[in-house]
Amino acid sequence: MEVRTVGDQIILSGPVKDGDFVKVKNTLAANAGVRIAILRNSPGGHIRTGYAVGNLFRQMGLRTAVSGYCYSSCSRMFLGGKERFFTDDYPPEMTHVGFHGHYRPDGPQRGRLDSQKVRDYGLKDWIVRHSDGKADPDLVERWVNIPVSAGLIHFFPGQIARERGASVFFCEYGPVAGSVFGCEPIGRSALDLGIATSAELLQSKDPGASLRRGSL
Repeated sequence: MEVRTVGDQIILSGPVKDGDFVKVKNTLAANAGVRIAILRNSPGGHIRTGYAVGNLFRQMGLRTAVSGYCYSSCSRMFLGGKERFFTDDYPPEMTHVGFHGHYRPDGPQRGRLDSQKVRDYGLKDWIVRHSDGKADPDLVERWVNIPVSAGLIHFFPGQIARERGASVFFCEYGPVAGSVFGCEPIGRSALDLGIATSAELLQSKDPGASLRRGSL
């Protein structure tokens, strides 16, 4: 991931790779004033790194916030935040965190659910625990067993429900007709389920974020 700091924020973006935990840990050690981790436009990636960074954030009591999209192992970094927010860096329909299970990285079953890894990592219990016990275990059971890596449950800021009728959408096999909003709507919000802890929208402090807000 690209890792940088701006004021009291550490900003992480891009794919999650092996070695990123050390990079993040060293950056935080060198910048003791960081209080917020901004997670921006990450498709996820390396499994263990997502857990390790999420656990580090929780141990340090950092806030986390989604800027754009944050999927898969990035979502575990997000859920590690002691307090969890969305940002207003992008429009609400482009701001979401996506969860699913663990998947086979190669071979003929590439992209297919690896149920053994889901069990070995204790993913369901990890999510429920890091949601401060608010996540619905039955819903979590569904999403950690999504059969293909293209499938995700997407959590958007609650504001999106005014025009979309819901702010959480379950895409078992990926977007429907090219849109996440064509997937199964879930009648509870990120706040209800402990994915986010506040409806407040934070702002990233890097210059690119202000330019994005000004161009929308």
